[in-house]
Amino acid sequence: MSFGRRFPKKILKMALEINYSPLFIEDLETILTYFDERNGSSRFSKRILKMIHRQIKILKTMPEIGRLTDFPGVRILFVERFAIEYQIRDSVVLIIDIYSCQTNPDLRLFQKT
Repeated sequence: MSFGRRFPKKILKMALEINYSPLFIEDLETILTYFDERNGSSRFSKRILKMIHRQIKILKTMPEIGRLTDFPGVRILFVERFAIEYQIRDSVVLIIDIYSCQTNPDLRLFQKT
């Protein structure tokens, strides 16, 4: 299906590129491995990965949906029980890190006051 017929070309050109930091990839792999081992199956991990991927794709066209943090330029996007830290840099969204809010509940560090 071509989206060109549904959206003006100007809107389609505004999509940003998504880049992932090595830390994000490492931590995501750790999270998925944990659930694989805990559940004895990769079914739940695949569901988590799909959910996270879907939300990150939204950042391509709506990069400012995440909450501002106390760290300059860093935003946080909550996806179910996970927090994804990212930055918007020119035409790129850099996904910095991901962690489980259940294992790191001290989110006060990321609250914008």
